[in-house]
Amino acid sequence: MTLVTTRQLTQDIQAKAGLLTDRVGLVPQSADQPMDAGDLLFYLSGTSMPMAAFLRAHGLFADGEGLHFDPAQFAEIRETADTVIREYEAGNRQGAWKRFDLSEDEDAAGNGTYLLIVLAALDLLYGHAP
Repeated sequence: MTLVTTRQLTQDIQAKAGLLTDRVGLVPQSADQPMDAGDLLFYLSGTSMPMAAFLRAHGLFADGEGLHFDPAQFAEIRETADTVIREYEAGNRQGAWKRFDLSEDEDAAGNGTYLLIVLAALDLLYGHAP
């Protein structure tokens, strides 16, 4: 498991801000301030409670120490995010949608696309692609 403090995450994000927006699709939350850790952590905040529990169980969460992640778990998190998106596109609100208590159109972004962005950003920042 890797831990990156919020301060270090901010420094790393600022060092690669252009790549994060161009390659990963990370969108800054404020256009008039430099990117910071909050810009990435925002993408984790939109998950449902069951999805947050799943992510924590797979080593991806933020707390007072910073951002925790386990690169060995990225493949399973990625597959789950892809499943959320696939089910949404197919109109299927069973399976992952029931498991993670998803119900709205925004859930496809918050629990699917956003998680893929977080994983891509962590890969770009720290090179832990499985």
